Amino acid sequence: MDHGGSQKRRHKSVANVDNISNLPDVIKDKVLCCLPIKEAVKTCLLSRKWRYTWASMTELIFREDDFSLGNGNEDGESNKFVHFVIMFLSLHDGPILKFELNARRVHMFSPGGHIHRWMLMLSRNGVQEIQIKTKIWRNYKIPSSFFSCGALEYACLQGCIFQLPPLFTGFKRMHTLHFIDFCAAENNIGELVASCPNLEKLVLSRLLSFADISIHSTKLKVLRIDGMFKHLNLVTPHVSSAVINLQVNTGYVPRAGCNFNLSEFIGSLLDIENISLLGHAFECAAHGIVPGKLPRLLNRLAEITLEIDLGNLKEAKAAHCLFQVSPNLRRLELKLMCRGYSVPTSTFWDSIDHQAGLFKNLDTIVMSNFTGSCAESGFVKLLLEDAPVLRTARIEDKNKLDKESLKLLLKMRRASKDAEVILL
Repeated sequence: MDHGGSQKRRHKSVANVDNISNLPDVIKDKVLCCLPIKEAVKTCLLSRKWRYTWASMTELIFREDDFSLGNGNEDGESNKFVHFVIMFLSLHDGPILKFELNARRVHMFSPGGHIHRWMLMLSRNGVQEIQIKTKIWRNYKIPSSFFSCGALEYACLQGCIFQLPPLFTGFKRMHTLHFIDFCAAENNIGELVASCPNLEKLVLSRLLSFADISIHSTKLKVLRIDGMFKHLNLVTPHVSSAVINLQVNTGYVPRAGCNFNLSEFIGSLLDIENISLLGHAFECAAHGIVPGKLPRLLNRLAEITLEIDLGNLKEAKAAHCLFQVSPNLRRLELKLMCRGYSVPTSTFWDSIDHQAGLFKNLDTIVMSNFTGSCAESGFVKLLLEDAPVLRTARIEDKNKLDKESLKLLLKMRRASKDAEVILL
């Protein structure tokens, strides 16, 4: 019996099987979506069965930087990129689940520009995720067809403005909204959030608003707001992670126009686990936090990050109230600053009862930009004497403290025998 010949024929038969061409369509799509889109198109050369596979890709990522000509001809690069996108979308057949565009040219976003036609196509192809990032300086208006993307679940838009269409019925499936370098008119943001009943994450980065913004949501779990506002009102009871970074000093936004209802925001929280109040969040607070008027303790709050002037009486009282309603606080980070226009109040922290159990569960404290002022030293003294389970106190002074101040700091009495003070 010729077993050797039979084995050779079997190996030859296996070698002739075209596994790449016979891959299921869903696997082909996964492979193409992992490639840069220019390389995905080149797979048409693999075999006859791959010739038009790229034309039904479900995830499209267009990056203008991938079309560099290397000769400094920016117009040529831009035109090449635009022509590629036009060609690709004109030949595309099937649903588009994800669309990402990274570009920096104004002509794509101007009224009647390419993005308006592309957005209309997306609204008709069941798009679920849209990311449009641009480096242009002036804001473009979001095409009205964007609000017709009924299946949209995730949206990240940069450098834009928008106005809700009169017949807009909302994004019923939207779970994440992210706006970058966004200019808000009226309360469009608040109205948009209200029209997304399942929205869980809202990120507003470098937002500029001359209007009153009021955001009320019982579904939000993650909230990040960074920008400048005339008035900001937040009621988000089920947020577990919140970062509020308010800025007030620019050449075209007056300081006096910024107002934040901090008391109502804190009072609305039920499930907060970590919170950051940065920039001028304390300074812009229309009302301080009054523990007696808050409906409940924030028992789940374990991490607090504050950008604060400990010598400012208004900010110091607000921080103290926040500590009082956070009995299970485990980590505290303070970014210290001196705003310069406030009257220092060095005795406030010295007046607090050091046996009140304010930091009874605190494990870690991090303080940056420590100057050794009376207010800052008073706060450290209070903390060390009132934190029985403290393990680490990291204090960054950037070599601003003299030897005597360092000695006094290291000699402060500590309620925790395991507390380690680390000076950086």
